[in-house]
Amino acid sequence: MKSSALGAVFVALLLFGTLFVGSAAAVDSSSQGLPEESEVGTNFEATFEVTSLFDEFERWTLVTNTELDNATWTIRRYNQAGDELSREDTDGASATEPIDIDDDTARVEIRVTGTTPEIGNLSYEPPDRFIAANFTLERSGGTERAIGSYESHHYTAESREAREAIDSASESVGDSGGDARDSLDSAISAYESGNFENAISLAERAESEASQSRLIRNALLGVGAVIVLAILAGGGYWVYKSRQQGPSRLK
Repeated sequence: MKSSALGAVFVALLLFGTLFVGSAAAVDSSSQGLPEESEVGTNFEATFEVTSLFDEFERWTLVTNTELDNATWTIRRYNQAGDELSREDTDGASATEPIDIDDDTARVEIRVTGTTPEIGNLSYEPPDRFIAANFTLERSGGTERAIGSYESHHYTAESREAREAIDSASESVGDSGGDARDSLDSAISAYESGNFENAISLAERAESEASQSRLIRNALLGVGAVIVLAILAGGGYWVYKSRQQGPSRLK
């Protein structure tokens, strides 16, 4: 019984170890130059590198996708010594590149250029983002693995101005509630509806209301402090007078 139990445990551990190793071994990707943000309608360029190509499969296809407009892909394959083996230029939202261990490929460099796309769904938090590049491993038969996805913030001059106004108001409002919080929430709603002018106006109102609230709070604290000091002073005076009058009563 002990022997069979130990055997079952050994098999379970072996299977677990195999699964763990299999999940850890995967194609890797990294960004070599990804802009954090870009204005809508302007030129965009980013470079990526894909490595650990054969940790799982010896032959597969690299599939790339982007939300850039007028996209162009430049895909280069390099060997272990750093020599360029091939270069492929492709136009379009997606591109493919066959990866084969027999070709002596060690890493793949991917450069994508295009035009920063329009903002589809406006969002203040998280900020408006688009997919600059998405990489997938595909094999015949349906096997598919996600390699990596990279996003960048995109904006217009109007959306940036509105966002900056809301950011400033958010710092002023902080965790406070009341009218300032309501105005800030309305500013965010206006931003996400694309009404940037109204968003700026509401954000400025929220900042003003937060400032007024602080002034009133500080004034009340000041008045409270004066009252406390007056009470303490009055109490001290009363104690002082009581002690002065004490001996005369004993006489």
